[in-house]
Amino acid sequence: MRARQASARRLAALARRAAGTAALIAGGRAHPVVDGRVSVAGCAALVAIDRDRFGVLHVWAESEADACFGQGFVHAQDRLFQMDSLRMAALGGTTEWVGARALDGDRFVRRLGLAGVAGRDYAHTAPDDRALLAAYAAGVNGGMRSLRVLPPEYAMLGAQPEPWHAEHSLTVGRLMQCVFTANWDTELLREQLLHAVGPERAAAVDPICPDGAHTATGAPYAPAAARVLAAYRAAVEAGVPAGAASNAWAVTAERSVTSAPLLASDPHMATRFSGLLHVSHVRGGTLDVIGATISGVPLVLMGHNGRVAWGMTAGLADAADCYIETLDPDAPQRYRTPEGWATGTTRIERFAVRDGASVEEHVLETRHGPVIGPALPAERRAIALRSSALAPGDTFGPVAALCRAPNPAAFDAAAARMCGAPFNYVYAGRDGAIGYRLAGAVPERAHGGGLRPADGATAPDPPPAALSAERMPHARHAAGPAPLVPANQAPGGDAQLGEDWCERWRAERIEVLLAASERHSVASFVAMQLDAYSEPLHHLVRLLLARELVTEYAVRDLLAAWDGHLRTTSPAAAIVESVLGEAARALIARVAGESARTPLGAGLGVAFAGSSFSMRLQGWVLHALEAAESPWCAGIDDRDRVLRAAAERALAQLRHALGPAPQRWCWGDLHRWSPPHPLGAVPLLGRLVARGPFPGDGNTLLQGSFSLLQGPSSVAVMPCYRHVIDLGDPDRSLFQLPTGNSGIPGHPRYDDAIEEFLGSRHRPLLYTRAAVEARRQHLLWLDPA
Repeated sequence: MRARQASARRLAALARRAAGTAALIAGGRAHPVVDGRVSVAGCAALVAIDRDRFGVLHVWAESEADACFGQGFVHAQDRLFQMDSLRMAALGGTTEWVGARALDGDRFVRRLGLAGVAGRDYAHTAPDDRALLAAYAAGVNGGMRSLRVLPPEYAMLGAQPEPWHAEHSLTVGRLMQCVFTANWDTELLREQLLHAVGPERAAAVDPICPDGAHTATGAPYAPAAARVLAAYRAAVEAGVPAGAASNAWAVTAERSVTSAPLLASDPHMATRFSGLLHVSHVRGGTLDVIGATISGVPLVLMGHNGRVAWGMTAGLADAADCYIETLDPDAPQRYRTPEGWATGTTRIERFAVRDGASVEEHVLETRHGPVIGPALPAERRAIALRSSALAPGDTFGPVAALCRAPNPAAFDAAAARMCGAPFNYVYAGRDGAIGYRLAGAVPERAHGGGLRPADGATAPDPPPAALSAERMPHARHAAGPAPLVPANQAPGGDAQLGEDWCERWRAERIEVLLAASERHSVASFVAMQLDAYSEPLHHLVRLLLARELVTEYAVRDLLAAWDGHLRTTSPAAAIVESVLGEAARALIARVAGESARTPLGAGLGVAFAGSSFSMRLQGWVLHALEAAESPWCAGIDDRDRVLRAAAERALAQLRHALGPAPQRWCWGDLHRWSPPHPLGAVPLLGRLVARGPFPGDGNTLLQGSFSLLQGPSSVAVMPCYRHVIDLGDPDRSLFQLPTGNSGIPGHPRYDDAIEEFLGSRHRPLLYTRAAVEARRQHLLWLDPA
């Protein structure tokens, strides 16, 4: 009886909160003040905040500190709940808001110890940069106090935000780094696959960088197939116990119709409400930088400062390693090393669970890092994680230096100082030079190392040091026709950087489109960002037609007329994507059997863990079909049977889903985008209706990847931001967001960019004060209290 009464009270309280939330959204009372004058404590002089009619925030201040204060203020105005939820996620405190259903994710994050890492990062930060972090935090707190009503999510949760501190920005930054060093899960998946199917078959379904593939620097990449197979065989001999993409490119002034280089960038991530990135402009002192920012972190992640423009892509280098530790059964805090038993450190993590009892657990730290095994599904081994994302260092100072960089040489020097997760930077300067650098910390390993979990008891001490900045792939062109194209492919060079690169198709397509014109413009770069041509699927269509594996005249005519573009209105795109999916499942089942889910892209099911196998699926499936060799096929006739059967299944499914007439099938009817909200289980704030249609797939420049395990009905990864920067006239630069710049449900800027994004329309990224004031929509003055 008491349990039923308690449940009824909780439901009644939820209903009241839901009604209050709906009223906030409908009435707009949570919208921030954007005009007039506000008295605030924390800034030294008057700060102006312009909002232009394209939704971009421009902060004008006299000093760097006041500029960062203003940026913190507008982040709190626009994205308070988002930045607070990122902070809670990074601190492993989401259970305080939503209860026990968040406990698994919180346990994993607490084991990583991001709060402690961020505290040590703060100790590495120079005093001047600490002052900027403090000014930003003061601005966030001032922005919070200025809100008439908290964002609607707080009403739904019955929660209140806590004051922001400088260390919180570093903690959020570390959370983002963990997202981009998640290749450790691939090590464990490789291990599972190895023990299930053996080394030869595991290597057959583990896609790697092919010989001769295009690299970001132009330097060749050492053949990978032999290394992968050798690593699998070495794992068997050693007896190891069983148990998140982007485009960027640049051309020099000689290849540009303007007086300076051009640069384009579009990072790819899982996109939700609110979109991860906020577009803002920060000007004060030596800072005058505009572009994409992360709410909760000061300054600009990618953009330009009028002298240097830059973009970022995921580095994908292997910066994380799993070690299987041997624990002493009589003293679990002791673990074996080559020198004998060592005693780890133990910390106690306590979880306050909403509507439930608090939870406590002990976390062991070994010489390699925290033991995460108990936080992984069905994993009881002591698996320690060593990751660049968990190694303390100065994470903010280099970012500030990037934003201030007066020329490409200074920018490259700042990027070379980056610690933590690896990222590709492509940059361009008003002086005419363009450059590339793989930045971050990547351990120096022997070839073949890092592909599978290591035995912690025999691993040498100390672990390998990070590669020097000189050893990290980089390139610079002061002039000439050579472009720079990092698109998550292997960067080139002789260092062992890992094998979890994306396929080469996007990089090669960028090269083709750049070579198609002697000179490029902002418009041609925009057209490239919206390109949906698929070379691998065009290959597959040619194979289907050449072998006469499709007998229906209507379908065959559609395929024969197809130009290879995955447009939303294309029937042929729907057909060939479906055929490829069926063929991939059939081939993988032949080789991997019951372990087929791993090469199809299944992850470990924990925070940040997404299998990189799915990023490299199309190329090796196409290779397997064209080669028609063991272990995938027993010759050409067998290959043809596989493809014919795949086509028949695909056509039957399309008729069931889209109707009997192939001419009316559309790729966009299958390929849609459903952006979720962080509180997906909460009424009113959960998963929105599917939006779309959406073109492209994982190997087109217009990114729209999906997992074959889930199908194309929900786009998993897409551009979270785009920009094209013209340094000849920065006011000609353009940007695009998938959702909106506001994070407040019901606000006019919450989702105002969706239709433009789906309709492939960019917005101006205005930079000069005169251009901003000419298109001003709102002006707010922050007056020192």
